[in-house]
Amino acid sequence: MGSISLAIMVRDDAARLKRCIESVKHAVDEVVVLDTGSVDDTVNVARAAGARVMESSWDGSFSSGLNKLMSEIKTDWTLRLDSDEWFEYDPATDLKDLMSKDDHYGYRLVRRDILPDSRYREISIFRLWRTHPALRYEGLVHENISNESIEEAFSNLRVGSLPLWFWHDGYRDPSNAKLERNIKLLEEELRARPDQPYYRAMRAVMYLDLGDPKSLPTLEEVADEALAETTPTTRMYAGVFSALLQSSPDDRIQSDRIRQVIDRCWRWFGNYPGVLWSIGLAETRRGELEQALRAYLKLEQLAESGHYETSMPFDPSILGPYLWNALGFTASRIGRMDIAAKCAKRLQTSSK
Repeated sequence: MGSISLAIMVRDDAARLKRCIESVKHAVDEVVVLDTGSVDDTVNVARAAGARVMESSWDGSFSSGLNKLMSEIKTDWTLRLDSDEWFEYDPATDLKDLMSKDDHYGYRLVRRDILPDSRYREISIFRLWRTHPALRYEGLVHENISNESIEEAFSNLRVGSLPLWFWHDGYRDPSNAKLERNIKLLEEELRARPDQPYYRAMRAVMYLDLGDPKSLPTLEEVADEALAETTPTTRMYAGVFSALLQSSPDDRIQSDRIRQVIDRCWRWFGNYPGVLWSIGLAETRRGELEQALRAYLKLEQLAESGHYETSMPFDPSILGPYLWNALGFTASRIGRMDIAAKCAKRLQTSSK
């Protein structure tokens, strides 16, 4: 099976760091912590929890710090968490099963982001991999391990996605302090390297999350760039399209751009739950109830099969009662009483 380290980069987060380490330390061989300049008790907490701790000054780049952290990992496998993330249950058995497979270089795990209103959304994220010196993070913020380094390290293996999940409460703060910090770093990244579709799309969505008045024109600008492509250069276009469909005012929801975005959503992102939900809402606003029904029925199909794309965040409640409400209401408006009755029965059963 091999050995495994938990790797954490942290600054000034003593309480949550303890929770993070305690949730998984019995499932790993070593905990490795990189502190980037804490002035609270973070370093002492890490050492008291049994972690091996390195200290380094913060240079304004998440990738730079994470690459320093990764260079310290000596075990066969690496599990990376942030200090504001934790497992609700001991993942030891699941991790052993995953690491016993010899045809994967790593796995996407499910992160549940707790929101300010206590709801949560889910996204699959690459956090468990075979340790290799070629793997490198890129980007000042919302960093990713580059595809080039993965290809160099593991050309004959593949990545897996599994329902092993952990919590994240970094977005629970309603003050948006974390988002404001991240948008500054993201804008700095784009000033240095403006031709990055992933970061341009991410910025557009973050403007909307922050309530920035630039959000709608920026979403429309990135959507137009995406529509000019024959294949998507980034999956973040799914987030842009969904945000644009849900945030466009009434005087723009009937536009040719929105029609093109919906068509492209079906072609590129027809297995993304959040995208299908956004199509259903937009088509309802456009008065295209047959098309809204089509989106909700496809979402129902994905929910029943359990096979759908999870690389973009979505609210899992849209696969349950929210969906049945929307599907039943839409079906009843166009005379599909068989579908409406089925949804009503589901809602009645779920409320018992």
